[in-house]
Amino acid sequence: MSADRPTGGRTVITARAIERIVRAVTADQFGVATKSVSADLTDEDGRLDLAVRTPIRVVSIGRVQDDGQAVERSGGSIIDRANRSEAVIIERVGTITGSTVSKLALRFTGAEIKRERRVR
Repeated sequence: MSADRPTGGRTVITARAIERIVRAVTADQFGVATKSVSADLTDEDGRLDLAVRTPIRVVSIGRVQDDGQAVERSGGSIIDRANRSEAVIIERVGTITGSTVSKLALRFTGAEIKRERRVR
């Protein structure tokens, strides 16, 4: 590196890149495909407000009826999972992008039934 070469610079992460990160992190949290998650970003004085719409993966009603602990083993109720995941999504998006997330509005758009594998 030569002595007269400028140092420093600026790194910009586009809104589209951040939106894809939000979608991927959310999909990971709820066990769904990234393409089924949508996100809108708003800049509020340099902080991000996120509006995310996603399906959530759940155990089948039959499984819940057969096994009273199925919901707990799958991560708890939808409300419990949403509350835990909200903090994780905010933290991971912030860590990956270097942005501060000030608000996350999470809307579930459907339930994807988790297929049970038969034990042999």
